[in-house]
Amino acid sequence: MTMNIDYKIIVDTREKENKHITNAFKKNNIPYEEKALVIGDYKIETVTGYTPNITIERKASLNELIANLLDKEKDVNGYNRFFRELERAYKSNTKVILLIEDKDYYLNLLRGKYISHVKPKAITGMVISLMAKYPNLSIMATDRLTSGSLIQKLLYYHLRQDLKNEELFEQAT
Repeated sequence: MTMNIDYKIIVDTREKENKHITNAFKKNNIPYEEKALVIGDYKIETVTGYTPNITIERKASLNELIANLLDKEKDVNGYNRFFRELERAYKSNTKVILLIEDKDYYLNLLRGKYISHVKPKAITGMVISLMAKYPNLSIMATDRLTSGSLIQKLLYYHLRQDLKNEELFEQAT
């Protein structure tokens, strides 16, 4: 069964320094639209308005991820902006792929190759704890050159699987 799906990638309006991604979309004729997103930086939407419960939260570097983890501006519940976003995703049953543009991010994390003075063991524990606390979270590393392609493929194949599941559900009922 082949599926021809008309879709566009939704890019959060607050997403910065992402020309390499939008240029990849343009180069590959992938339609996209900038819109404010409540969770994540990238989503996918069909022309009929269907959006699967998946988002991609992109970090341009390991340093950006660590800065987000250590952000001291917290709300009354003790969450900073990054953790509030993860909480919203968890409560709304949204799968989050945390995409880090550093193909060696884990090795760099372990070796302390980042700007923060926090010990590698502590930062590594914080990152791994995210996945334990938020089972809807996956962390992937990529090279900056492949980010646009990976974002499109991750979102497209999740959309495609959702639509296949929906079709099977409709056939079974």
